[in-house]
Amino acid sequence: MSFTVTHSLGKLPTFPELQELARQHDVHINGNEQAGDFCHPNSEQPKVKGNYNFEPNGDIRGDFTSHVIGKLNGIFVFTTGKAEITITEKPFLFPEVVLKTKILEALKDFCAKFSPAA
Repeated sequence: MSFTVTHSLGKLPTFPELQELARQHDVHINGNEQAGDFCHPNSEQPKVKGNYNFEPNGDIRGDFTSHVIGKLNGIFVFTTGKAEITITEKPFLFPEVVLKTKILEALKDFCAKFSPAA
């Protein structure tokens, strides 16, 4: 059963801003301003890995797989004004309400870093 968590996003992050944020969290990006992949902490046994692409209008879309608390799959979309994460597969025994809460907390923290320009 899939579910989606959304939060308002002040401005779309640029590729350099995402690179800096990734470095702060030991996430490796292999790509450029158009498309690529990412992983944490290494490509052999990553806790998180995924792909991303920047659309011509600046939107960012991608998918990810996590192996921190069992297998977790999802997609993300960052558009003007909104950040959205959809979980498409989660560990069977992990309560959905707990997962939603954790994802929303992380999404709020992420969005706070990209406030609109004053």
